[in-house]
Amino acid sequence: MDHRNGSKPMARIRILSLGNPGVGKSCLIKRYCEKRFVNKYVPTVGIDYGSSAVDVDGRKVSVHFFDTSGSPLFEEVRTEFYRDMQGILLIYDVTDRSSFIALDAWLAELRHNLGPVEEWSAVVVVCGTRTDTAGTGGRQVTEADGKGWADKHKFPHVLTSAALGNGIHQAFHTLLVAALQLKGGVRGAAGGGGVDVEVVQAIHRLTHLHDDFDKMGLARRSTSKEEVNKSYRRLAALVHPDKCKASGAEEAFKALTQARNNLLKILTETTV
Repeated sequence: MDHRNGSKPMARIRILSLGNPGVGKSCLIKRYCEKRFVNKYVPTVGIDYGSSAVDVDGRKVSVHFFDTSGSPLFEEVRTEFYRDMQGILLIYDVTDRSSFIALDAWLAELRHNLGPVEEWSAVVVVCGTRTDTAGTGGRQVTEADGKGWADKHKFPHVLTSAALGNGIHQAFHTLLVAALQLKGGVRGAAGGGGVDVEVVQAIHRLTHLHDDFDKMGLARRSTSKEEVNKSYRRLAALVHPDKCKASGAEEAFKALTQARNNLLKILTETTV
């Protein structure tokens, strides 16, 4: 490809999927790449590979997917690929609590191969799958449980449904934006090495979601003015353009300020 006209070369991002057998790793990837849902379960043997050219905020990215088997039989196979990844999807099934409990073991395997999280050259997004079954009584992991585990380890958390397509774009967009920033050496809000994935997630939520409650991560029914201001202060510390140099920070901060003003107005009107 000729880049003499100033255009950026297509970035290459390698993504690895991890999680127990049957949590829907392959379905998640197929839904994102092929925009279709495959209902039949076919266990991955060893590791499957695929690639796709995608658009990430106007930039073409060549994404290479390494879909691993969750079976202990293939541990040696999948660990061969860990150090070459820029992104890792850590996946559990909301209808299978054992797959959620197993996240600790998956994280331990990653640490064993890659060292402390702070030294990783890859970003991680935690995904809960099969949320389309939440209303059928089959759910065993609450959103609070999943988000609490991810927050504890400072990973973004996204709930998804390959069947309905819910959360798929958000999960991969969060991962790819963070991976691109890490690949480009962009520093996070805290000023440390690499990228602050929490910043990337906040920017994405503020600039892509339409509902002001969702933008600020607030529950519609129980939100108070104090909670709005508390959320504003927390998010402003992440995305304020004076401190955050990540792409989209200025737009995100404007959206945050507008969302806070809108919610405070709504809450004032409802208490009058």
